[in-house]
Amino acid sequence: MKRMIWQLAFFVLLLLCLPSPAWAQDNKEAEKGALERWRQMSPEERKELRERYRRWKSLSPEKRVELRRRLESWRRLPPEEKAAVRRNFQRWHNLSPEHRERLRKRWERWRNLPPERRERLKRRFEQLHRLPPQERREWRRKFEKHQRLTPEERRKLRERLQREKRERKPQISPQRHREHQRPHRQGAPHKRRRNRR
Repeated sequence: MKRMIWQLAFFVLLLLCLPSPAWAQDNKEAEKGALERWRQMSPEERKELRERYRRWKSLSPEKRVELRRRLESWRRLPPEEKAAVRRNFQRWHNLSPEHRERLRKRWERWRNLPPERRERLKRRFEQLHRLPPQERREWRRKFEKHQRLTPEERRKLRERLQREKRERKPQISPQRHREHQRPHRQGAPHKRRRNRR
């Protein structure tokens, strides 16, 4: 995901800052604007842009087509979605390398989950998202508290919750349990008991 964002940002910057590419050379206004932006850049910015352009040229034609397709998708986004993408990109960029690595690992774990597990987690997230803000904050507080637990403490908590869950289940009486365990005779239809008055 990060690579896709970087590639998209690179492509947008490339299109905005370089003299216009061959498919837009007829547009003299675009050329003038790009030339003006180039002149206003510092030597470091120009060096960085040249390096990005060199990387662009080294891409395979298929990769360039893919990046152009993504750029077209970007251009079709409504302004509010573009703003959200920019904010998320800026947030990602401002994260510490350790935090980014933790997020990458979470993303990998998510991608490796079975589809039914992902669907279950999505539903839970949607339920959480529908809660009032105060309840969401309470769940977040509990989650953060859980994140600080050691693996051993988590294991004990899981066991305790499973034990409590089993205790809450309605218990079947021993006699009823034996009735459920009795095998039915082969060939004889199962008869229901009728309450007779």
